[in-house]
Amino acid sequence: MDYKKNQKYFEPVSYKGPIWMIVIGAIFTFFIAFPLIGNKSGGAGAFFLLVGLALLGGGIALIVFKKKGIISDAEYDASIAPMLQGMQGKALNKLGIDADEVKEIDPITIDGFKFKTATRFKRGADGLWRTNMYETVILFFSANEVHCYHYLLNTLNGAVTEATEVYFYRDIVSVATASDTYQNGGTTINYEYFKLQPSGGDPLTVDVRDSGGVQRSINAMRQLLRAKKSY
Repeated sequence: MDYKKNQKYFEPVSYKGPIWMIVIGAIFTFFIAFPLIGNKSGGAGAFFLLVGLALLGGGIALIVFKKKGIISDAEYDASIAPMLQGMQGKALNKLGIDADEVKEIDPITIDGFKFKTATRFKRGADGLWRTNMYETVILFFSANEVHCYHYLLNTLNGAVTEATEVYFYRDIVSVATASDTYQNGGTTINYEYFKLQPSGGDPLTVDVRDSGGVQRSINAMRQLLRAKKSY
């Protein structure tokens, strides 16, 4: 993961100055220099032509320079993917369990950009918000318990926070998705999150990137919970 490129991804870029240079350069070139040259005012026309072309070239060069090194939304997403490879194996090791112990249903992975602990925010060209914090939660289902592994990555420096938790089926009150908002300066960000509510203690929450996929996983989990609580 290239942390410098990730930092630059979130840096605001303004093209106001170069655009004004291009506009003024175009005015000098096409509306002042060419008419002067056409009227045989060669000295003045040449001067404004040189100034206009210099402004045009400078403005274009500045835009190219500002764009250089800024990764796209897809490239930023792709930079995170390698950090998430082999996550299920890592989770099983952290939880101290074997894959054969958690075969009630397939493991459920819920992930997305986290908002409340993030320090950088950007709305991509695709309309989706991204932050510098990416979290993944993997749920494993044994005969009597839900084993939870939580992974939180800071994409600006590679700092990782890991946590594990175990919930008995009988103690799980509900699992659902919900909507919330986050205020980033004067901008309101709408997002969805997954919530597992135990009968005691704090709920497990994860900001969700793919709400459709998570909902299908929740339905499978609900069926399992109903089956376990009916025993």
